[in-house]
Amino acid sequence: MPSEPLLASAERLCGVYRAAASERLRSDDDAVVDAMDEWTRFVRHHHGAVFDEDDDSTTGDAVDGPESVERAAFLDVLSADFAVSALRAGVESAFDVDCDSPAAPDAVGVDADYAAAFDAVHCHVEEDLEAADSKHLARIQSADADTFASFDPAAVGELYERVVARRARLALGEYYTPRGLAELALGADCADETVLDPACGAGIFLVAAIDRKRAALAEHTPKEALDRITSTVVGVDLNPVAVRCARLAYLLALTPLLEAAESGDTADSAESSSVELPVYFGDSLGLHKDSAQATSATSATSATSATQSSSSIPTTDLRADLLVGNPPWLTWERLSEHARAQWRERHIDRLGLLPRRGAERLLGHANDDLSVPFVWVCIERYLREGGRAAFVLKRDLRNGPAGRLLRQLRVGDRLLSLRSVEDFGDLAPFGGQVRAAAALYEFAADADTTFPVSLRTWRPRSELSPEFASLDSMRRSLTTEETALVPVDGDDPAGSWVRVDAERAALGQCAHDIRHGLKDDAKSVFSVDDETLSVLEPDHVYPYLRSKHVVKFGLFGYDRHLVPQRQTNEENEPRVADETPRTYDYLDANRETLDGRASTWFDGGPFYNLFGLGPYTWADYKVVWCRLGFKPHFVVVSTVSDPELGQKTVVPGDHCMFVATDDRREAHLLCGLLNSAPYQRCLRELGGEGKSSLSKAAVSKLYLPTWRDDPLFDRIADCSERAHDIVPSHVDVSKREYNRATIPELEAVVADLDRAVERLLAERDDNS
Repeated sequence: MPSEPLLASAERLCGVYRAAASERLRSDDDAVVDAMDEWTRFVRHHHGAVFDEDDDSTTGDAVDGPESVERAAFLDVLSADFAVSALRAGVESAFDVDCDSPAAPDAVGVDADYAAAFDAVHCHVEEDLEAADSKHLARIQSADADTFASFDPAAVGELYERVVARRARLALGEYYTPRGLAELALGADCADETVLDPACGAGIFLVAAIDRKRAALAEHTPKEALDRITSTVVGVDLNPVAVRCARLAYLLALTPLLEAAESGDTADSAESSSVELPVYFGDSLGLHKDSAQATSATSATSATSATQSSSSIPTTDLRADLLVGNPPWLTWERLSEHARAQWRERHIDRLGLLPRRGAERLLGHANDDLSVPFVWVCIERYLREGGRAAFVLKRDLRNGPAGRLLRQLRVGDRLLSLRSVEDFGDLAPFGGQVRAAAALYEFAADADTTFPVSLRTWRPRSELSPEFASLDSMRRSLTTEETALVPVDGDDPAGSWVRVDAERAALGQCAHDIRHGLKDDAKSVFSVDDETLSVLEPDHVYPYLRSKHVVKFGLFGYDRHLVPQRQTNEENEPRVADETPRTYDYLDANRETLDGRASTWFDGGPFYNLFGLGPYTWADYKVVWCRLGFKPHFVVVSTVSDPELGQKTVVPGDHCMFVATDDRREAHLLCGLLNSAPYQRCLRELGGEGKSSLSKAAVSKLYLPTWRDDPLFDRIADCSERAHDIVPSHVDVSKREYNRATIPELEAVVADLDRAVERLLAERDDNS
């Protein structure tokens, strides 16, 4: 790879620079300390306390608390900035070109000058580099034009990822995109479009756009092509080092034109000696500006305009025909209080971006990922009428409550048309650093969506490893499957979407309430081991299910849990104290921990209040599953005989969902349906691969009837009961062994179950 020698020199330079900067920091060098303090304040102001949790994945200095984590992250980004600055200076020298890095427009600019602060530190630290260390810098400074012309701009992002620890990058929501996805996002032709990436990171979308435009402008002079590109390809980012990375990548992408200008006539060469790199250090959302500043950025100058509320968001001079990018994947709860306040004041209520009231807030939706709200605000601020947008977002936004904002396909009063979805499934285009499955969503502004919407799923070829270095390499190493998306409910297009070729016969009316398992937010108090059990009465201790205990048609053990109430908010403190004094004394001894639980789930009732308890918890039968991840295993539970507790009702835990019934046959009917192949295929489309894949929203869309006398209902319930009789004989091994095992007797029952369910659904369709 032509980039590798120079990239290796830059990476080694970062290592020696980091050591020297760390030593300066230890000796309280004013320039380094001041730069770190300013950088830390900036990060906390815009992103919140993102480094406050310990994490042993941070490289460099030992991590033993918030201060050392931030210190390590600062040294990482500082050394990356030094190497990137050296590379840019090398390119400018090799091509005899002066590059201007313009200040951001008022509507997005931030009041911080990291270039000057970091450059001052670099001057200090560079003095400490010994001769042996300086050779890496000298190699970069002496590289010629041919060397830089062969340096892949995508390697700039790779350098940043090698140098800055994963902990720091992910804390800031930085998931740098491979070039193949960027090329796919641009579409077939962007030559005449103004392209903006509002969260450009290391600039890979900008590089792809420059290459596409440069090819389209081949008949123009280098100067004309340079002018056209630098006036129509623009980036913005709030990470100052990412901005420098993007400017370097932008400059490297222009080197073919710089070479052509050097070899052209004298006049053209002279004119091309100065290049503006329109990559701005700024905040695309305009959250840092007060309302007066924001209003002044608009063209309105009347007194009325001057008194407009902060809900009037300016249209800036960054308007574009095409918005592209991979927005920050940050959650609401990780933002600083300042940033949250600005979100509320500027965007949330005005555009309806996040539910913040009642049950929706309690259920955690206010902690949803901010990537879609980010995209929606950018579309409102920057996308021209009739323009288009293509963003890399989470795949599971096409179903579940967290994706409803996207599926509404509306930004304020502005309609969006979903043109297509490119689904990358389990391919992990970001590598092992990001577990969330990704998809590329393409929108057109100011138009209605017409379903079905094109869906293309990318899968690996069996003989090749997936490659994302370019769109061509993606096409060589991957296969695609063309299908389409449609809403589950035609009357609610913002509801979940499924593939048109998915198993849809399983969709229908759910005649049962779906419940959330017990939530306590104090595992250390309510979990009961043998030692704790010895100091309690057994009256309020119950078998308790976690996700690890549930397999299809069976249980893989259980835990014990203290459940001192029969339902949430039950005021039973006197009775607990009177009837089970040792249990009450134990709870009272842990009162400080219980009172310290932050969630509003526990605001009512006694100090040991629990959430998710009611008559349904104590039903004779429950069909239980894990709501997290995608493990569609369903089991019927009732009671277990515990050697210490006796015969006790099983209580589903926090990560579980369940359907309660007092009818054994009805429970096994539901469990048989949910574990059958048609329902499992449908769940795979409904649930996706997000954090809560098997949520109430997903399972409630399935046909789950009440019991009635029907031969097929009997057959399905029989299959479930037979399966539940088989599984307990095979769980005396490790969970891993069990998952690998083949149980022929169980497979025969499941095959019979699948046939019965398929027949039931076919007859249901025939009668509908």
